[in-house]
Amino acid sequence: MPEHQEFQKLAATDEVAPGELKQFELDGRPVGLCNVDGEFYAFEDICTHQFAHLSEGEFDAGAGEVKCPLHGARFDVQSGEAKSLPAVKPLPTHELKVEDGEIYVALNPKQVKVGGRRRR
Repeated sequence: MPEHQEFQKLAATDEVAPGELKQFELDGRPVGLCNVDGEFYAFEDICTHQFAHLSEGEFDAGAGEVKCPLHGARFDVQSGEAKSLPAVKPLPTHELKVEDGEIYVALNPKQVKVGGRRRR
């Protein structure tokens, strides 16, 4: 049975406007929080291909996708699905709820493990 994650306050709803993506930190983990037409989505803010913060890339609210600033890999912000190469692994997404103008997130136990340099 999966361990139940606690919801923790991440941000106020007015901190991330529609069409915006910002990085927050929770328990030492970078969390990307975006607003797609008033719906919020939270995900691990690290590309699954190579270490880069997705919040520093391009966010296309119309498509609901974020593009990595390093190599252009795209991810669906709702499902975490990798939409283009070079990324093949999905992005861990976080469960969230909105109450009284505050956004609470339960961190996904899955974290992005990005390898360092390749050994020869």
